[in-house]
Amino acid sequence: MNRAKRFVQKRKRKQMSETGSKGRFKRGFYKPLNEEKYKQPFDNYMNKGEFPEYRSSWELKLMKYLDNSNEVEYWTAEPFHIPYISPKDGKQHRYFPDFLVKFKDGRKVLIEVKPQSQWGDPINRAKWEQAKKFCEEHLMEWRVMGEKELGV
Repeated sequence: MNRAKRFVQKRKRKQMSETGSKGRFKRGFYKPLNEEKYKQPFDNYMNKGEFPEYRSSWELKLMKYLDNSNEVEYWTAEPFHIPYISPKDGKQHRYFPDFLVKFKDGRKVLIEVKPQSQWGDPINRAKWEQAKKFCEEHLMEWRVMGEKELGV
């Protein structure tokens, strides 16, 4: 194996160990322009930093929209966890929805950002069934946003 190829593989392994992903998606922290609109997550397990973390360009696009929308009273990223049973191993896991948004008209919406190609995944379906139940119990709306909804 040549030196350049080894360097690329080493960099990919390092990125994988640091981020837990293969680096296919844009990742980073978003500094809200309207800081009074952004609320820290309710669950201390996620997003311990000062700014919300995005794990895709789609999440970043939605963060910018929420930050600048006059209709939004406040928003938070990965606000809390919802327990669900995974169809893969039959065990309980924690699901962290991507966003909670409160609009000025009083509506609260829990949002997951996911490509439509992943909407049929059994694990996602199990997570989302629990999220729907959670939203019904807490008088919230539930939304999954994909390519069409985000205009990408």
